[in-house]
Amino acid sequence: MKEKIMLMPLLCTILLFSIIPFLTMAQVNVVWSNYPGGVALATDQQNGIFSANWDYNPGGDITVTKRSCNGNVLWNATYDNTDNTRHEVATWLETDSQNNCLVSGTIRSGYSNPVNAASLLMKYDGNGNLIWRNVFESSFEGSYTTKILVDNDNNIYVLGLGTGPNGQVTRVKKFNANGEAIWTYYDTHGIGAPKNFKFTRDSFLLVSGRGITGNINGYLKLSLAGNLIWSKAGIISPTIGDASGDSFGNTYIIKGENVSSNAGSILEKFDQNGVLIWSHTNTMAGNKVETGTDNNPIISGFPNSGTAGAAFMKYSSGGSVLWQNLNADGPETLLLHGILKLDAANNAYLSAGNLFFMNVCKINSDGTFGWVGLVSGSNSAKSFTIFSNNSVYITGTTTAKLLPNNLSVSNTTISQNTTIEATNNILLSNITLTNSSQLTLIAPNVDVANSVIVEPGSTVLVNPGGCN
Repeated sequence: MKEKIMLMPLLCTILLFSIIPFLTMAQVNVVWSNYPGGVALATDQQNGIFSANWDYNPGGDITVTKRSCNGNVLWNATYDNTDNTRHEVATWLETDSQNNCLVSGTIRSGYSNPVNAASLLMKYDGNGNLIWRNVFESSFEGSYTTKILVDNDNNIYVLGLGTGPNGQVTRVKKFNANGEAIWTYYDTHGIGAPKNFKFTRDSFLLVSGRGITGNINGYLKLSLAGNLIWSKAGIISPTIGDASGDSFGNTYIIKGENVSSNAGSILEKFDQNGVLIWSHTNTMAGNKVETGTDNNPIISGFPNSGTAGAAFMKYSSGGSVLWQNLNADGPETLLLHGILKLDAANNAYLSAGNLFFMNVCKINSDGTFGWVGLVSGSNSAKSFTIFSNNSVYITGTTTAKLLPNNLSVSNTTISQNTTIEATNNILLSNITLTNSSQLTLIAPNVDVANSVIVEPGSTVLVNPGGCN
């Protein structure tokens, strides 16, 4: 049975490389948790942690906060809004390859009954200096933003609601790294209000929408040049759905089962042209889906329509159930499900809350229990991110770092610089370092005796201290 995490101090390190799939763990600890919290979170390649919050007052600003890896606040940055008839609401954070921070927002007019006025995108450098600010399409068009994505060329994609030829519809707008608009796509197929969008594994955009009234979902797929690939509107679903794409152009869509009682969920697979390949109904009430590096989909949600908690299910690309775990959170009874993410090893993480804690629930890639990390002071997690040594940063009322207690690393060859960090023990077995790589190990107890073969040019550092 899992244990609740305790607050523990720990040095941390700059983690620059991909998650390593040979780690196993049993428990997670809160390394640090402090104010301010936020509604959005992102990390850069130098292990800087960015969070965003906003002030619901006349002239209220969005505040971006940057922390070091040990939780120390490095700076707070605001635009200094001087218009007392408006306030600015943070909606999402991302970072680019230059370690700049992008923040999207919505400018609202009024205070007691505010209305959406305009959309906002800002870019800060790593020192908190505002590089540029873009308010679009006009100062008062009734638009809003929900999420941003950044591609490998540092272009920024903003999802939101905008005023197009057919009125207010889902809008996707692309900017270059200088903040200049490249294209704008307005939905003409009626997918509903914008809920989410993602990059697919074959480098397209999947957009999810939901009807403002009724039980209807919609989706569309766009190229990164803003061209429509396919769209699907009018999908009846009692719950908000989700979509994810694989490396071959296929798309997985999860929706609620439209029945009067004991409603489960339906996972569907569509080909690159949006044609249905297969459909399977589950008793699990799934509402989120992600596709792993193995091109197999994982869904998350509740054990069934009448039961709280966290449940996960994994399918093969051919539609067979590979595993299911309908009690992934054990006794914690998680509610307020947030974001589903996968790491490079296809372990799944779901942010949630249980009215007393914000938390992240992890399930291993084989469906076995990973851990549940609970952080007090907030009833739900607003955002989280997985960093490269399996540490997790989470924000809500506070911002916190979760780190596994014990790590076991075995039977693998490491050919690139890698950092492994734990709050207690690291146990190595049958490890080979090649290609002049450096293995950095940070934990109070590290066992490397007779277990690591270090080829010429490679090195092992144990507890070097500080943020490397």
